[in-house]
Amino acid sequence: MTGHAEAVIRAGRTADAENLAALGMQVWLHTYATDGISSIISRYVLETFTAERFLALLAQPSTAVLVADVNDNLVGYAVVTFDAECPAAAGSTTELATLYVQEHFAGRGIGSSLLAQAAALAARRCGTPLWLTVNAKNSRAIAFYRDRGYTKIGISQFRLGSEDHENHVLLGGNA
Repeated sequence: MTGHAEAVIRAGRTADAENLAALGMQVWLHTYATDGISSIISRYVLETFTAERFLALLAQPSTAVLVADVNDNLVGYAVVTFDAECPAAAGSTTELATLYVQEHFAGRGIGSSLLAQAAALAARRCGTPLWLTVNAKNSRAIAFYRDRGYTKIGISQFRLGSEDHENHVLLGGNA
């Protein structure tokens, strides 16, 4: 890759579904399959990151998908769910369900731009700050959110196969 073209943040489109699935799978595996690929991990990513699932997300009125596009290639995305009650803060109903940036594009402000636009959507549509969960072992993501004003307000569990993985529940600043 030569040069550093700016990322354009835009609403996801149905034509993005396959690219969203591939990008999601790549980022998830890079982040969480640190001990290699097991059957549980394979099953999870192949069932979760499909074009059909992204088409369904893109069609849901209660969900917004934002994408980061560099030279007509997707390099990141955010999924915002507007009717998701926070497990640790009554009244907060706007979840940042996903924020993924391809590793090659980390550190270029793309995650910050996606987060800022997601938070602005939450404020405009619901008048509430974003809440999210992040893997308790993902120190890089925890630091990213902390540096942008998100605070830990609770703990939840993510079930993968028969194992629970601790997540932190974070809440953004006031909308």
